[in-house]
Amino acid sequence: MSVVSSTPSPDEFDAIYRAHVDFVWRSLRRLGVRDAALDDATQEVFMVVHRRFHEFRPGSSIKAWLFAIAQRAASDQRRWVRRKGNLLPLHDDLPASSNSPLDRAITRQATDRVLEFLQQLDEPRRVAFILSDLEQMTAPEIGAALGVNTNTIYYRVASARKAFAAFVAHRNIEAMEEGP
Repeated sequence: MSVVSSTPSPDEFDAIYRAHVDFVWRSLRRLGVRDAALDDATQEVFMVVHRRFHEFRPGSSIKAWLFAIAQRAASDQRRWVRRKGNLLPLHDDLPASSNSPLDRAITRQATDRVLEFLQQLDEPRRVAFILSDLEQMTAPEIGAALGVNTNTIYYRVASARKAFAAFVAHRNIEAMEEGP
């Protein structure tokens, strides 16, 4: 089993950073890292990447490896927040990419609903849902990132999708009952 060199060259590290910093930032946010701590948590992930570069196996998924590191950083961040007693909600503003105010409002509402759903979901299904449906990773990649059997990933994703459909249906019923 071959491994990469113990320390990435500046060009290698820069290429990894540029290609995956947005993925890491989104993953940390979805895993519950407060907006005020996102930049620090992202930096921490890439410090770990630099320090543990020798553990990355060529041919395996870099996204899976980065997500595993990000998941640990998010867990550490949430644990720190719980100890300090200033737990904040999972959502804040996401950068908008739409042009019209209506498009931004629709996107914001959809984002808020997804983040609200993610808050209530248990950790194993949340992670599987994020990686599968939001980050478009395959079940084998997710299994590698989490060290979990692929069939378990399929089950978690299916269960999370079913829970999401029920969540959306419930929210739509509430909206209809409230009226315009």
